[in-house]
Amino acid sequence: MQKYRLMVSCGLLLATFLFLQARSHGDLAPANKPLRDFPSTIAGWQAREFSPFDYKSLDILKLNDYTNLHFVGPQGQSLWLYIGYWNSQRKGAQIHSPKNCLPGSGWEPVEDSKITVPLAPPYSPITINSYLLQKDREQQLALYWYQSRGIVNAAELSAKIQMVKNSLLYNRSDGAIVRVISPVHGSVAETKEMLVRYVQGLYPVLLEFLPQ
Repeated sequence: MQKYRLMVSCGLLLATFLFLQARSHGDLAPANKPLRDFPSTIAGWQAREFSPFDYKSLDILKLNDYTNLHFVGPQGQSLWLYIGYWNSQRKGAQIHSPKNCLPGSGWEPVEDSKITVPLAPPYSPITINSYLLQKDREQQLALYWYQSRGIVNAAELSAKIQMVKNSLLYNRSDGAIVRVISPVHGSVAETKEMLVRYVQGLYPVLLEFLPQ
């Protein structure tokens, strides 16, 4: 059964690639506003610095727009917000999973799960990824998800399926990844609760920047 699922997934990804190459024009969907204009205050957190990616990383990611901001909380807590946006995922431009980027330099994955974040009306709850990493005695917790046309997907495969659907129905292959990462403050549970509150304040702001 597992081998069958793997074959189906690989077949789907290959079909996605061929389909997107065939429909390779007229699908650009720019962000509503440049991500460099992202607000410096989110849910009581203050942005302190923007950290640009180096040219090598940008060449690999092939982003059309991004922000990578360091925020400081009311009690001095620290987190990083990364939003990467692609106005078209064709010709080698594809969203990269944090599971491929975050581990390294001694950091190892410890826990990988999904959580549901309740949002204030009129927004529905969203299901996103919770990813815990550890290096020696240090731990970091990341919450992340994929977003296109206002639809949130936690799973990478679901995001690919959504991209195919968007291409078929709307001739669009745009998409974004949103990641919030923080050192563990106190316990993992306390840090997760802190990041969830940040995401609750962040989500409505995202809709002002990412196209629906």
